[in-house]
Amino acid sequence: MKKIFLSIAVLALALTSCDDFLTKEPPMDQSDELALSTFSGLDGATAGNYRTVISWYGASFPLTFDVMCGNGMVGPVNTGRMRMEPAWNFTPTSELGLWASAYNAILGCNKVLTAINEGNFNRDGVTDEQINNIKAENLFLRALAYFDLVRVYAQPYGYIKEKGITGTEALGVPIVLEDDLSARPVRNTVAEVYENLIIPDLQEAERLMSTSYVRAGVKDMVATVTTPVIQALMARVYLTHEDWQLAADYANKVIRNGRFRLLSGNNYVSMWDGSLDVAPQSGSETIFEVYVSQSDGSSSSLGDYLTAPETAGGAGYGDVRVSNDLLSLYEESDVRLTGLTKTNAQYPGYRWSTKYPGKGGQLAYNNVPIIRISEMYLTRAEALYRGATISGVTALDDLNQVATSRGASAYSQVNIDNIFNERRKEFLFEGQVYFDMKRLQRSLTRTDYDLDPLTKDIDFPSYRWAFPIPENDILYNSNLVQNPGYQSK
Repeated sequence: MKKIFLSIAVLALALTSCDDFLTKEPPMDQSDELALSTFSGLDGATAGNYRTVISWYGASFPLTFDVMCGNGMVGPVNTGRMRMEPAWNFTPTSELGLWASAYNAILGCNKVLTAINEGNFNRDGVTDEQINNIKAENLFLRALAYFDLVRVYAQPYGYIKEKGITGTEALGVPIVLEDDLSARPVRNTVAEVYENLIIPDLQEAERLMSTSYVRAGVKDMVATVTTPVIQALMARVYLTHEDWQLAADYANKVIRNGRFRLLSGNNYVSMWDGSLDVAPQSGSETIFEVYVSQSDGSSSSLGDYLTAPETAGGAGYGDVRVSNDLLSLYEESDVRLTGLTKTNAQYPGYRWSTKYPGKGGQLAYNNVPIIRISEMYLTRAEALYRGATISGVTALDDLNQVATSRGASAYSQVNIDNIFNERRKEFLFEGQVYFDMKRLQRSLTRTDYDLDPLTKDIDFPSYRWAFPIPENDILYNSNLVQNPGYQSK
């Protein structure tokens, strides 16, 4: 693998307290070398690396993409937030913020992985299995960060491959394996990021992790990496990489694992408000999530932004409502409409989401799902439709498993449009619609849009499907090439 290093001054290994995530975590307030000189230090640093993921999934990262792609629209009492996103008015000086957050996570993972690979820690009383498990966790977290980076700051893999695109338009993000403040990295191609890092990291993580491993002292079992979590992300990655058989195989592994199941009716609604009583990682829909809690200092803005405003009988800001374009896709019997959206007489014609109601009514504290079992059914459905084979399973059956579990009618046929629409309904405000549209090379058309009509529809292809690299990083590193269509000053 080609090694290149990142030099971004803002990156630091910031490990916050995780008392509510783990029963205890060694503080990392000394030098990296000292902090990573013991297995307990490596384990604590790994716990800290989980917390870095909150900086994008716990923020507006999922919401941004739904607002961009027509699932959400600015609410009638908007506080001024989410005005740039529906118009796609991103610039190198005003962009998503993922770049620094994800590379911060990568830096933390790299430090732990380097210490493990070089053996720079006291191994007394520590088994190979223990070491392999935390190595697998860091490989997974690094792969997740790179996967999100390359999906946001580059054109989609399938489009580049299909069109034979080369040059700047084929660039992904820098592969960073070490911390070198004197280096100025170049951007690797999209193919290199997938094939030299994301996929190998996940493959190694799956190989290393014990199938029975669960991080010690964890209160929220689905907020940590386990074997099915790795396999679920592999299914998503392979679908995006257009490896249909592998996407089907890995989705199938997770479905047949038996730990996760589709819920229906009130049970599905209760899953979101936390009132569903299920045994940890047994009967849950959620495979992997970000854990957010007031006691550890973390928070999520999703509940505040999405919940109806106080003037509409809610307690949120009401910045984003569910779009009429999306609402038109739901049947009246669909629990995703009846149980997870809310109307108010004061604002007729509008609905707000109730997916993130907050813990104990505190809207700032919501666990944020990253992967759910319904995605595995829809991934397997699409992969089967595109030519993969799994004995005894059909694409139509998988599609209908999701639809009927939510109270919707069964489909009579399977095609990409039906799969896309089901994904759109299922993953409202989970941030998936943008990535689905991008990999499927679908242009965006919106009816429910009351901003500048010149920004209503976004064609594919367009330079706008790749976000701009932050200007500060372009200025700091002369080897970092900006995406076409954006001018850094």
